[in-house]
Amino acid sequence: MGQHKSIYAISSTAMFESVSYYIFAGVLVMYMIDVLHFSDPFSTYIFGVAYGSTYILQLIGGYVCDKYLGNRKAVIFGITFILIAQLIFTYDASLFNITANVHEHSALLFTYPEIIFLLGVCAMSVGVSFFKVNIASFINLFYKEDSKLMDSAFSIFYLFINIGGLMAPLIINSVVGVHHPELYQYGFLIAAISMFLGLLVFVLSRKRFFVLDNGEPVGVKPISKTQISERKSDEDSGKKLSKIEIDGFKVVFLILISTLVFQVFFQQIFTTLILLAESHVNNVIPFINQSVSPSFYLSLGPLFVILLSPIYIKLFNSYENKDKHVSSITKIGIGLLLLGVSFFVLFIAMNHTGANIKINMAWIVLFIFILENAELLIMPVTLSAITKLAPEKFTSSMIGAYYVTFSIASVIAGLCASAFPNQNPTMLFNIIPIANLSTYFLFFAILGIVIGGIWLLFKNKIIKLAHKPV
Repeated sequence: MGQHKSIYAISSTAMFESVSYYIFAGVLVMYMIDVLHFSDPFSTYIFGVAYGSTYILQLIGGYVCDKYLGNRKAVIFGITFILIAQLIFTYDASLFNITANVHEHSALLFTYPEIIFLLGVCAMSVGVSFFKVNIASFINLFYKEDSKLMDSAFSIFYLFINIGGLMAPLIINSVVGVHHPELYQYGFLIAAISMFLGLLVFVLSRKRFFVLDNGEPVGVKPISKTQISERKSDEDSGKKLSKIEIDGFKVVFLILISTLVFQVFFQQIFTTLILLAESHVNNVIPFINQSVSPSFYLSLGPLFVILLSPIYIKLFNSYENKDKHVSSITKIGIGLLLLGVSFFVLFIAMNHTGANIKINMAWIVLFIFILENAELLIMPVTLSAITKLAPEKFTSSMIGAYYVTFSIASVIAGLCASAFPNQNPTMLFNIIPIANLSTYFLFFAILGIVIGGIWLLFKNKIIKLAHKPV
């Protein structure tokens, strides 16, 4: 596909981290309940703090990389902390006999296993905050700013991450199961092994893959100390940003807004979709009459990404080979439109269903299929566009800001989910009346289509503001 040889080594490292992280995320709440005997509210609170802090800390991880460490050291630093965290969790889970007689957590006094666990959570947050932002910005260093292959490179990167995301729940179901305190240690141990494999791939790829075609090593020094920052335009470190750079930041800001919008919509699958499937969907696979749990639908997302990614990669490359460049801005706009279309599918399903009648699961599958097409047109493309537009000395910091939008979106998505009218009418943001389920999904459908339409209407102005192919 004409990609730089580094992309597969970087993506493989990210895949192993994805397996490790999603095993951790997938069992965390139940581990706190089953082994540490935290209450449900306290467990979900700790999960929210751990999840949110991970993304907020990425601003720091990106800054330290750009200013002091460089991508190679920052990524290895992150992997090391994640590996340490998983080993801490493995040890902590092996103490399940100590906590077996503790039936309730004390809010005033933490036990030894609980202290060890919280240390692991801190190590995980630090590790992920250094890894995710800097492994993504590392890709940019192997491509010229106007590289037409960058969108495809990030699509490959995103594909590998989703392979890891698909493997994690399979490992959890087969190794840990449900409510088996003695088995959590093995889940964490597999997560540690996965991260160790990621470390091996990254370290062994340094000399062979993490070099330019002329043999120059990449990512050894921070951007602020490389030849990139010594160009004539940047000789004066105190020089103000140029108009082109300021305009580039404006476009990056708009792209971050599009990422935020996508995440607010996308994170509904973890809350409202589960509630919908639990009460209003006939969760039986046609023809084989096999019943599935609501969580089954969550596995369809990574599966569709894996199946669709090669198609999009080939499509992007074919257009570039024919000199028919489709800008990242256009792809994002189409993706935003598809967001609205996906929720319109749910609106149609619920609007044509009578009371106490469950909809066919095919509606949910179609919804997720369209949603994942939107994801592939937005998430890897926005990452690619940010690395193209952000000044090189701010690349990791801007990707850190990209991940911060995930935390903000989680809060907004949670507020939206709280207005889900499962039984009675509600008010969204205490302003918008939501009479029933079809009204709820219609709101998201209209919002997505309107935002996507406005984006496409002004796409030429956004592209012009970028001052470069994007």
